[in-house]
Amino acid sequence: MEPNEALAELMSLSSQVEDVAILGGSGFVLASSGTPERGERLARIAAELLAAAADVRPSGDVSRVEVALESGSVFVVSEGGRSAVATTVAAPTAGLVVYDLRTALHRLDEGKPPKATRKKKDADDA
Repeated sequence: MEPNEALAELMSLSSQVEDVAILGGSGFVLASSGTPERGERLARIAAELLAAAADVRPSGDVSRVEVALESGSVFVVSEGGRSAVATTVAAPTAGLVVYDLRTALHRLDEGKPPKATRKKKDADDA
């Protein structure tokens, strides 16, 4: 599924997500629910939150960050080399938001042809 399709599906299903961006492996914006500038701002926020969380937990990969504020929350979910960052309504159901973001990331892999694999040459063929 294309990033814009996954984002549109997420926005239509999740009543708690207000703004979202789907990011590629190096943090570039694949799709955003807002303006390109807003998508870039969400990408910077995601990078900063993931870096701060990695400083707190240097021994492991950070796959989820949640910042709860009185007016809403910010979530970052990383999986499969990509990330989704979202702002939400006040007091969201955190597990549901994380599930929705992970589902959107998984949907990116649907419909892609399988990667071609190379067979190792036998030692006798060399």
